[in-house]
Amino acid sequence: MTFEQIFKQLESHQYAPIYLLHGAEPFYIDVISDFIENHAIEKDQQDFNQWIVYGKDTHIDEILANVKMFPFGSPKRVVIVKEAQDLSKINGLTPYLENPSPSSILVLCHKYKDAPAALTKIVDKNGVLFNSKKISDYKVPNWIADRVKFYQFRITDHATNILAEHIGNDLSTIDNQLRKLKIILPPNSEITPQVIEQHIGISKEYNIFELQDALAKRNKARVYQIMFNFCNHFDSNPNPKTINSLTSFYLKMLAYNLSDKSKAAAKTIYTTNSDWALNKNIQQANSFSIAELQRNIAILREYDAKSKGVESTTAQEELLKEMIFKICG
Repeated sequence: MTFEQIFKQLESHQYAPIYLLHGAEPFYIDVISDFIENHAIEKDQQDFNQWIVYGKDTHIDEILANVKMFPFGSPKRVVIVKEAQDLSKINGLTPYLENPSPSSILVLCHKYKDAPAALTKIVDKNGVLFNSKKISDYKVPNWIADRVKFYQFRITDHATNILAEHIGNDLSTIDNQLRKLKIILPPNSEITPQVIEQHIGISKEYNIFELQDALAKRNKARVYQIMFNFCNHFDSNPNPKTINSLTSFYLKMLAYNLSDKSKAAAKTIYTTNSDWALNKNIQQANSFSIAELQRNIAILREYDAKSKGVESTTAQEELLKEMIFKICG
């Protein structure tokens, strides 16, 4: 089932006897399990009818004993096993999963990796199976825009790109930052780079998005200014993160220059619904020749290897400076 299908059922108070939530992306697993924890049974019934435990702190027999107990003064008993990937001998749940109690709701939160096939096959027949997959980096801006609407905010394209570039596809971190803004800002506020700098701590002037813009404009003074700021705040801007973002930046421009340069081709390459962002991307790509792009990509690959210790013992900050100086020529 999809996340949307599961959530629609939960909001309609339709609960399955088993939920196996597994996969690389923890955000959706947490959202589903939190909803069940807070809404499956009434608050005043939870003390006697809800048991929440972490996989490393329990064992199969204890889970089975709890899930087989009859509810007391409640139509359902809820058992949630968080971090179920740490549960020893998890396949021992198989007999129960084949014949679950209709008066209990068992939620297994198996994060960061897929659950054993022996469990997924059974739950797919007798309960709700959800595989929470990581979303691709190029989908993150659209995900941010949708999540911003969920929290009843608006956001500028520039601010969306800053969040996407700085945080990447760590959906839980992005959502936590938006929740923080929900406490601070009134409804329908616009999230701008200034808001992000003030309340989230990502500089509106010194970030990867601004570095890309300065490189595209051949503004060496601005490039070096951002570069030195990165060196002074290296924990927030490690080389792998910077190199990956710049490599993607140049690869997309190369793909555009090798295409027919139509707007349709640009939309396919940049995967954005924003005309402002698309036009900016096209303008940047048109400012480079194919040879320049290939040269810069080669430099980035060289320093990607060096930053990982391949034929280099140079300090990371110095590698960043060398790389940027080479790119700028």
